[in-house]
Amino acid sequence: MPGRTTLLVSIVAAVLCAPANMADYRAGSLAKQEVQPIYSADPQDPWNRIFYLLFTRTVKLRLSEDFKGEGAVAPTEVMGNPSLLVTSRTVERIESGDRAIDPLYPNFFSSKGSEPILTDPGFSELKDALQDACAESSPRPPLQRALMQSDIWAAYEIVAWSRRTEGLIGDHARALLPWFARFIAKLALSSREIAALPHNYAVAQSSLSLPQVFDAGSGWMEVEWSPGRSHDEMAGNRHAARIFLKPHENPALFLKQVNQRFRKGQDPLPGGIRDLDAEVLLTQVLLIDRARRVVPSALISDIQLRTITRDQSGRFRGSNLEEFELSRQLMLRDAASGGFVHRTADEPSYLPASGNDFTFASPMIGEGEPKPPILGTLRRRCESCHFESAVFTFNMIRIPGRPVPAVRQLRPEGDQRAFSVANKKMKSKEFQSLQLDGAPPRPAESVPNGRN
Repeated sequence: MPGRTTLLVSIVAAVLCAPANMADYRAGSLAKQEVQPIYSADPQDPWNRIFYLLFTRTVKLRLSEDFKGEGAVAPTEVMGNPSLLVTSRTVERIESGDRAIDPLYPNFFSSKGSEPILTDPGFSELKDALQDACAESSPRPPLQRALMQSDIWAAYEIVAWSRRTEGLIGDHARALLPWFARFIAKLALSSREIAALPHNYAVAQSSLSLPQVFDAGSGWMEVEWSPGRSHDEMAGNRHAARIFLKPHENPALFLKQVNQRFRKGQDPLPGGIRDLDAEVLLTQVLLIDRARRVVPSALISDIQLRTITRDQSGRFRGSNLEEFELSRQLMLRDAASGGFVHRTADEPSYLPASGNDFTFASPMIGEGEPKPPILGTLRRRCESCHFESAVFTFNMIRIPGRPVPAVRQLRPEGDQRAFSVANKKMKSKEFQSLQLDGAPPRPAESVPNGRN
C-alpha cells in the first residue's frame, strides 16, 4: 500500500472469512447494453441518454476464487497478496452504472474511461444529448437536478484531464467541457431547493434498519482526526466522507482515553475493532448552488456499515459487513426507499487496484500493461487493503516532531465535515477554473499524452 499522510477512512473488512454462498457473477448485469429508464420511461429522454453514455459499460474481467467452478485459476498478485487465485479467462458483465460511483470508469488516475465519449460515435451522441438537455425549457424537479448535477460535475472534472491532450481526444474534450459547464449551471438548485431535498438516510432508517447515527443519546459519535481524508480527495472533494463510531463503552470516556493514548504515543485503540460495537462510513453529496457555491446536500450516496458480533458473555466473535448504495432510478421511483440498494459481504464487487483506489472496475496495475479488473466479493474488496482488526480512522502516519492533533467529536446535525470539504473544494484550482456562465474554459496549450 502506498504511504500517505492523509487519514484513511475506509470501513474495515469483516474479520471472519467463512465460506460464502456466492451469487452468480452475472447477478446485477444487464442483459444487453442499452439506455436505462433512469429519469423517465422514454429511452430518447436526453437525460437517460446522457446517463447511458457516462455510466453504462461492458466490462471484461477476471474472477477471484470466490466464484467456484468458473474455470482454471492461477496465483495473481493483488494489493501485495501474491497468491490470490484468479481465473485465466475473462468474462463480461454489462454494468448499468446506477450505483454510488463516478461516471467514465475506470478513472483511477486514468483517462481510459473517458475514451468512449471522446471518440465517435460516443462523442457526437453525448454532445447532441447535452445540447438537447440544455435546450429544455421546463425545469426538472429539484431531486432529479441534484442527482444529475452531481454526475455531470464529476464527468466535467474527469474529462478535463484530457483537455491538453493532442489530437482528436483533446479536441473532443475541449468541445464537451463548455456543454458540461452550461448543464451544471442549468441544473443548479436554489438554497431553498437544496434545503428541501430529502434526507434519504433518515427516510430509509426504519425500512432498512440503519443505525441511528444522527440521533443524540444513541451511543453513536461522529469523529474527525485529520481534515484530510483519502475518500474525499480521490473523489475530487465533490463528496464528503463522514465517520461514525459506536464505542462498546461510554462514548465520552472512549474519546478521552483515545486522546490520552495518542499523547503518550500509544496505540489509540489497543483492542482494535473489539473496542467498538459498530462503525459507519457515510458519503454525503455536495452540490453547486445558483450562487456558484459548493454546499452540502442532505443526500447520502453510500453507507458502509460494520457491526460487531459478541457471544452471550460479551466476548468478541466477529463482524458483519454491509453496504447501501444509492440508485438514482430507485430514489426517483420510490422515495420511501431512500434510494438505497442493500449489498451484503458476499455479493460481487470489483477489487481495488491500490490502497487508495475507491473507484469502480479498475484494471489491475503493476509491472507491464494493466490487466483486466478482478471481480471478488465485497468482503474481499475491503480485505484487499485493510487489516483484520484495525480501525483505519485512527491509522495515520505520524511525522516525527509534528504534534498529534486530538480526535474531536463533531455535531452531526451541523454537517461540519461536509462544510469543511465544500470550503476546501471552492478554494481548489479545479473549481475556480469551472466557468458556469456559459463561457468556454480558458484555452489550454496542447501537450502530448495528457493524463493517462
